Amino acid sequence: MASADRSHSLQAASEAPEPRDARRRRELIEATIASIARNGLSGTTIAKVAEIANLSAGIVSFYFRTKEALLLATLEHLDQEFEDRRLEIFDRAGDDPIRQLEAIIDVNLDPVLCDATRVAVWVAFWGESQARESYQKVCGARDVSEEEQLVALFEQIAARGDSDHVDPRALGLAFYHLLSSLPEAVLDHGRAFDYEQAKQTCRNFLASVFPTEFSRDAVARVDSPDPTGATSAAPASLHETLPAWVYRSPEFYELEREYIFKRNWLMVGHVSQMPNPGDYITLDAIGERALVVRGKDGVLRAFHNVCRHRASRVVSGESGNCGGSMVCPYHGWSYGFDGKLRAVPSENTFSNLDKDRMGLMELDLEQWMGIVFVRFAGDGPSVALTMKEFEGEARHYRIEEMKLWGRPTDLTESFNWKFFCENDSEGYHVPKGHPGLRRLFGTSYVDNKSNTQSARSYSELQDKASSNWAERSYQHLLPEAAHLPESLRSAWLYYGFNPSFGMQLTPDLVDCYQVLPLGPDQCRIEGFSLALDDDRREMRAARNLNQRITRQVTKEDVDFCYWTDGGLRTSGYPGGVLSELEFGVRDFQDWIRELLPVANRAEAPRAGTVSALNDGMKGGH
Repeated sequence: MASADRSHSLQAASEAPEPRDARRRRELIEATIASIARNGLSGTTIAKVAEIANLSAGIVSFYFRTKEALLLATLEHLDQEFEDRRLEIFDRAGDDPIRQLEAIIDVNLDPVLCDATRVAVWVAFWGESQARESYQKVCGARDVSEEEQLVALFEQIAARGDSDHVDPRALGLAFYHLLSSLPEAVLDHGRAFDYEQAKQTCRNFLASVFPTEFSRDAVARVDSPDPTGATSAAPASLHETLPAWVYRSPEFYELEREYIFKRNWLMVGHVSQMPNPGDYITLDAIGERALVVRGKDGVLRAFHNVCRHRASRVVSGESGNCGGSMVCPYHGWSYGFDGKLRAVPSENTFSNLDKDRMGLMELDLEQWMGIVFVRFAGDGPSVALTMKEFEGEARHYRIEEMKLWGRPTDLTESFNWKFFCENDSEGYHVPKGHPGLRRLFGTSYVDNKSNTQSARSYSELQDKASSNWAERSYQHLLPEAAHLPESLRSAWLYYGFNPSFGMQLTPDLVDCYQVLPLGPDQCRIEGFSLALDDDRREMRAARNLNQRITRQVTKEDVDFCYWTDGGLRTSGYPGGVLSELEFGVRDFQDWIRELLPVANRAEAPRAGTVSALNDGMKGGH
């Protein structure tokens, strides 16, 4: 039973609020775990689970219908706990097989995953012949995979050292069975189980096989913040915010413009704005001008909206149709939808004009879920790669089929762009700062960590009616969104990625927005709403109420940005610290520090030196 447990979702459950139904299901599963540990599988009944959970048997039946479904859900829950913890710790282990073996020991002998009640469930499913089929269905493939993984790790270590005497396959299998058997000792009620001693037994086995790699001095614990393996490391210090000067410095803003906004994806619009050949949309941002046009072949292409003659705009306005070609309004130079220069008035007056070299300069373009992005420079990851972990969930909304709905957002505000992004990155302020969201969602708001430069948050409309008429009416009128799975029909999601793109996905609308800097002390917040065709009166009413609620939340967020902006202008704020709940702010600020290392300086550099200092720090000086 090397896979005998899966359980850091217990800790996650205690650290972050859950939707009501998810919380109730977890409580019933925990009660089932306790019942199995006390009564065995056959002695566990819906009535006993209800008694332990202090709920009615009817509620248990409502969520799981039968005892068999409840037992299977419990096993799947434990299996997922183990997998979540395994992925978390393996992410820190990297590709080193020695650290990976250490990770396997830590996961299989984790005191949270490997407590007596959980081990009792694993043993019950494995030990009772009638339940073994369920065990194999849920856990069998993973058990085989872990067995093969251990053998592969032993083979890797043997191959890189003087280990001709070692049979890595046999020893890998032996280590697998050692790990499988140790957790069962937790059930010996006659003595306390020593987790550290059990882990040391595993390490002694490894040291006997690979004495160089697993000597006491060579092992670096995956969970230890100290790379030497010390277990008594001091607690991590508080994470400090960016210094105040980076929100005020014109020189730092120029670095942001060059290295952050020019080299990352910026939103332009949605495919529904360009259904026909010649349709275009534009973006003016960070001193650049872009246009996206649909060609006669149906393909979208992006170009600098700059005529190659005298730098006029080629197309004007935020959107439109070019007719048969794009014609500069200044001198009439004409470009095809592929960007090629087609015609020049009085062409014979231009000596040696090579039209093939004078087409519009093309930009990187990407469509994700029908949302159109451009990039002015750089070659970083695609939007699809950045948002990959959310793609499956997002596809349920059919965003590519949507059309613009309502009026677009276009706000010019007098504060630094980073304030809005930081506010957008954390839910720590929601309970106090957004009373309307609190009334709508209760305590279900959860921020999710991500391994990329993207983020996700989740909240669920609660059954309790809000005291505010607009919110209460929205709760009451929102019709069923049949295209969404049950889990999303009352959910409000947030996705975002750096530098400043965000989207709010609700059962009735999808809002897309971004923040663009206009200088160190000014920014523009722009966006639009999308919706599927739906003529139901309740849906129209719900969408209007949704927008009313969202406008109020946006106003509150903008107010917070002004409050922060004002505080950073005073002499009373040398810098701040971040809560663990503000990991989104931390990740965003660390990303800026990585791109612009001069942001690590607590004091503002002397005027005229910021760019040179940044270049030097990039070079390690």
